[in-house]
Amino acid sequence: MTRALLAGMAVVLLADAAGAQSLFPPEVLLLSRIKRHTKEELARLPNISCVETVRRERQAPKGKMAPVDTIRLEVLTDGAKEYFASPGGRSFSDQHPISYAGSGVLGGGFFGPYLKTLLVTGEVTYEYRGEEDRAGRHLVKFDYLLPVMWSGETIQLIDGEGRVGLRGSFWADPNTEDVVRLEINANELPPTLPLTEAVTVINYARTTLGDGITALLPQSAEFRMERFSGEVDRNNIDFTHCRLFGAQSVVRFDPGDGSPAPPQFGITSADDTLRPLPAGVEVAVTLSAPIDETMAVGSIIDGVIVADAKSNGIVAIPPKSVVHGRIRRLERYSEPVPYFVVALEFTDAELAGVRYRFYADLVSIEPGSAQSTLDVTSAQTVGVSNGVPQIKYTGERYTLPALPGVASFFVKGAALNLPQGFRTVWRTQALAP
Repeated sequence: MTRALLAGMAVVLLADAAGAQSLFPPEVLLLSRIKRHTKEELARLPNISCVETVRRERQAPKGKMAPVDTIRLEVLTDGAKEYFASPGGRSFSDQHPISYAGSGVLGGGFFGPYLKTLLVTGEVTYEYRGEEDRAGRHLVKFDYLLPVMWSGETIQLIDGEGRVGLRGSFWADPNTEDVVRLEINANELPPTLPLTEAVTVINYARTTLGDGITALLPQSAEFRMERFSGEVDRNNIDFTHCRLFGAQSVVRFDPGDGSPAPPQFGITSADDTLRPLPAGVEVAVTLSAPIDETMAVGSIIDGVIVADAKSNGIVAIPPKSVVHGRIRRLERYSEPVPYFVVALEFTDAELAGVRYRFYADLVSIEPGSAQSTLDVTSAQTVGVSNGVPQIKYTGERYTLPALPGVASFFVKGAALNLPQGFRTVWRTQALAP
């Protein structure tokens, strides 16, 4: 396989020159298109709000990884700046999200900064690594390197800080030119930073935001940091309920007492398009159309509420109301047995022409081919006794994270067919102010 070392600054200029396409290898031209496409995606990214769920884990030196807590925030971003609030809160702040946790490790900057640095503005070199099939998708892989002298990346800890370079890989869909996965390793760690590694992995997916608008957004991420002591912190992050957010800037010039004052800037919510549903209501939803393995992640799906959803004996959500969402995951695996990982995300419900935010936890899925866990038994020959092979059987259970508004499950088999009428049951949750 031919490998080409590509200079990031020159690729776009050369590939765009008239008549130059025939002079360069296909991977150079493909990289140019991916970079240009990423730049266009970031330039048109609107104000977006997502619910961010962070499951934090810690491993003591020579110990085992153990859960610490789960943090849920709402993040508002235009791809360049991030503001944070509690889910459903009315006031966003640009304080680092660690202020909501009080202690430990919490990452940020997943929406646009890394893509911009590594594929748009950075002094980056690239190496084409060929084609790969990942989770049932055909992708191309590039390695990259951003030296510390050109990097603006700084890691700050209580016990030290320092500037680092970045190295890693990204995977992209050659047909859509969307970046699907980005792996970032802190490189050239200085002695002032007490770390042996700091790794960030971001998985992107095209997300429909309403009114026909789509955007390439982070769907999940992982941040891992290991110290000299051997202590490891890990964040597993998921982004759900992403939507267009009507935000307005507020500028105050006059303090009201006649004295001059510098302008003060803030941001307040003007988004009243999605009303909250009452908490504690059990809702049964069936698919309006079938889903099979040919459908793409991000495809729009609809469901229908099929029974009275009551709160305190009163029908809060009438039957035949429509629930809107998308396919969040649809991954095909062949090992250890053929199976699919499917995640259906419902984000809003429409009741009598009024839209409500569908913030709910999954209670159950229709029994049958869909399973909330995947149990796999494997057999291994460990010896022979009296000419008879001795077989050892071991079992392993796979699980999926629970996320608000997301039904995640396994389907065994080489083909996928979720029929129209496939049923899920939910319980609505309050959005904490």
